[in-house]
Amino acid sequence: MSIDLSQIDRRAAYRWLIGCVVPRPIAWITTQSAAGVVNLAPFSFFNGVTASPMVLSVAIAHRDPIKDTLRNLRATREAVVHIAPPALLADVHQSGGDYAASVSEVGELGLKTVPSTVVRPPRLADAQVAFECRLLQEIPVGDPATTLCLLEVIHLHAAEGILAADGFPDPHKHSAPARLGNRSYLDGNGWTVVDQAVQVVPEGKRIS
Repeated sequence: MSIDLSQIDRRAAYRWLIGCVVPRPIAWITTQSAAGVVNLAPFSFFNGVTASPMVLSVAIAHRDPIKDTLRNLRATREAVVHIAPPALLADVHQSGGDYAASVSEVGELGLKTVPSTVVRPPRLADAQVAFECRLLQEIPVGDPATTLCLLEVIHLHAAEGILAADGFPDPHKHSAPARLGNRSYLDGNGWTVVDQAVQVVPEGKRIS
């Protein structure tokens, strides 16, 4: 099959995008409204950008009314980005439902939170990783515009159970749900981890 993207509509393009770019890591984000309501929502157009300073990217699609996460980010410029454990996959999915802005998904799902160290939104107690962030930049992309949010990490938390002896994440211990096409996920259990050696490039062919 060969497709001219100018000949398909936005919905079809979206289905091709989410069906082909897999698996996608999931940012499970808490934000807090000006009224103090804690919002929780998952986003799979998510990745790391740079380490110095540490910056994450999260793309938030256009919606009318605006998504609570984006509204809260604009109001407070703070968020906590979590990496969920496989056991919380059902909660990750449910938190993406169309809850009203006045409803806290954290409360609805009965999830435990603890105070963050620096930012106002609380973090999820059972997340494997939590990045406390401040909004660094917004970039509108497309029509209608998706908002690409660059979030600077100012503090991070990691569960001891995912760490190696050197204190950094162990690929054999740290697994997480990931998004596929439609409403499908990888549950994070039973990944096949393949360890590779450092690439060897012959003399004369290496960057000098």
